[in-house]
Amino acid sequence: MKPDKRNTHNLTIPAVILAVVLCIVAGIAAARWLDFNLAEFLNGGKRQQLLTLADHQPSSLKPTAFLPLATEAIQTAEATPPSAEVIRTQPTATPQPTPTEEEIPASHYIDGVYGMAQMTTLDCEMRSAVDWARALGVTIDETEFIEKLPHSDDPEAGFVGDINGEMGQFPPDEYGVYPPPIAALLRQYGLNAKAVKNMSYEDLQREVAKGHPVIVWIVNLPFEIDQSTYTAPSTGNTVPVARFEHTWIVTGYNLSTVTVVDSTWTYNVILETFLERWAVLENRAIILQE
Repeated sequence: MKPDKRNTHNLTIPAVILAVVLCIVAGIAAARWLDFNLAEFLNGGKRQQLLTLADHQPSSLKPTAFLPLATEAIQTAEATPPSAEVIRTQPTATPQPTPTEEEIPASHYIDGVYGMAQMTTLDCEMRSAVDWARALGVTIDETEFIEKLPHSDDPEAGFVGDINGEMGQFPPDEYGVYPPPIAALLRQYGLNAKAVKNMSYEDLQREVAKGHPVIVWIVNLPFEIDQSTYTAPSTGNTVPVARFEHTWIVTGYNLSTVTVVDSTWTYNVILETFLERWAVLENRAIILQE
């Protein structure tokens, strides 16, 4: 009996199909077992690391190579950083310090300055002038100095009132004299004296620090300050005036006091007190002009 070829053919086709299916299943299983990366294959062997949301925040999803890439960044092993922008700047010139005046020492004292007793009740300005001149090497007789000093109803032009008069008055009564006539007379003795007003305390310190004593016009201690203004009839000049107008020679200072020569006395005045009493007469003074 001959075999039935039709039946054999019919059995072969299903067997082939089954074999193909088994091969496909086996291939897929093998690919998974070998962790075959299709993306690696398609990119010519270059492995890519894909960053997913799971890299940035907690998620029940596990990152895989095939999660959507629309919102994710891709970082490759061979990625190169973007070229840095080079900003070229011109070298900046080093700022030079602004020239300033010489620094003022915190304290300074001039040795060898002393005073003599006044000859009259109102000769303080002349006494200070003669003592100041002696400290600078020029000897002047006070009596002669008083005789040479002009008289006026204007303290900026000459001595106002009687030099032996009562203290603590306003001009045109017995009063005194301001810097200009004193400085002018000192220049006759060879001293380059300069009358100043509105002098700053810093400028006064600078003079003392240079070794130059300074004559200042103040309201005398311990009297209360009583100030006014006065217009001289002969000149029309208006000036500040005060009862017990007086002069000191400043010979030193520190952070809290000013050292003054007042006829036969030398003492320290609290800085605030000194500044207050000096300001009443507009910081008038006589300095040695170099």
